[in-house]
Amino acid sequence: GEIFDELSKQLGIENGGVTPDKKFSLDATRCIGCCGLAPVLTINDEVYGKITAKDVAGILAKYNA
Repeated sequence: GEIFDELSKQLGIENGGVTPDKKFSLDATRCIGCCGLAPVLTINDEVYGKITAKDVAGILAKYNA
């Protein structure tokens, strides 16, 4: 919910979309096998667990540097 909405806002794309520079895609899934870390965000092979909407900007900044 909130995390997905924040990702969509920050990236400027909807579910299934890709940023114009093709750097990010956004896909919602129900399970990636990390229930103990939920909610989870994955970027490439990195897994970010127990995140909040407030964490999104900082996580994305690592990949926009």
